[in-house]
Amino acid sequence: MLRNREIALLTLYSLAATALAAAAGFLAPGAAGWAALGLGAALGAGYAVFTAWRYRQLRRLAAYLAAVYAGDRVLDIRSNTEGELSLLKNDLYKITVALQRQADQLGRDKTLLAQALGDISHQLKTPLTSALVLADLLGADPLPPDRRREFAQSLTAQLTRMQWLVGTLLKLSRLDAGAVTLAPAPVPLAELLDRALEPLRIPMELQGVACRLDLPENAAVLCDRSWTVEAVQNVVKNCVEQMPRGGTLTLAAQTDALGATLTVEDTGGGIDPADLPRLFERFYTARSRRGDAADHAGIGLALARSILTRQGGTLTAANIPGGARFTFWFPRLTV
Repeated sequence: MLRNREIALLTLYSLAATALAAAAGFLAPGAAGWAALGLGAALGAGYAVFTAWRYRQLRRLAAYLAAVYAGDRVLDIRSNTEGELSLLKNDLYKITVALQRQADQLGRDKTLLAQALGDISHQLKTPLTSALVLADLLGADPLPPDRRREFAQSLTAQLTRMQWLVGTLLKLSRLDAGAVTLAPAPVPLAELLDRALEPLRIPMELQGVACRLDLPENAAVLCDRSWTVEAVQNVVKNCVEQMPRGGTLTLAAQTDALGATLTVEDTGGGIDPADLPRLFERFYTARSRRGDAADHAGIGLALARSILTRQGGTLTAANIPGGARFTFWFPRLTV
């Protein structure tokens, strides 16, 4: 208890006052009453000064908390001395620092949310406007059957695009919110790629894209089957869209003591070097994209990287002669 600075000072003061009063009583026996009266007065004055000092310290702490509540930046009020007030200062500083960090994170989240809502609105605006125009055209009378069929197909394409966009955004939101529980398990690589390529085989055939597989026998990766299929599928879809008719898509894998690597290479001419640092950013449309950039939301690659990162893996992109290479890395299988 005596390590408490405030109590130690008050104890020393009381002992000193008592010692002086006792000395006065021994030296002048007739003045014992006055000595006792003086002792009481000295102790009372000391307690009053000590209490006033404590209240000043508490008022400073109250002003500090009021400033923090008003939004001011946290000041360092920590004290290295022993004592109740020092402990209180240190605890209040820890709490206010934690609250300030939470406030900063909430501010960043609010900014990101506003940006995301703006991007989502922008991405939905074009297909929604097109769908409304096509719906009006379909309601026109008279309309030749061939034109009606053309407008209906275009309307279906726009609605399909909006459906994919909303679905992908929901998946990204679930990953960001931690609402998705990934369950990594050993998955045969051949099975993983077969499921990822299945919905893309017809578009690849129509585009004349050849697909080559180079996989080690019985190779497996540690991943969540469904979500990783989604990631690989988004990357392969991106590569197919970039390749001219008659291109070649190559998927190869290697395993080592640290993990497994899957590479996806295309012959689409490569990625603009200026796009590489931002290729996996959400809603970023690369300048090197083929076709109409408005037809691409720029979230497929962002979703793919998010899925790999959540599983302890990585996804990177680089240029190779005549095309681009996407590299998936999966952590090592545990036996």
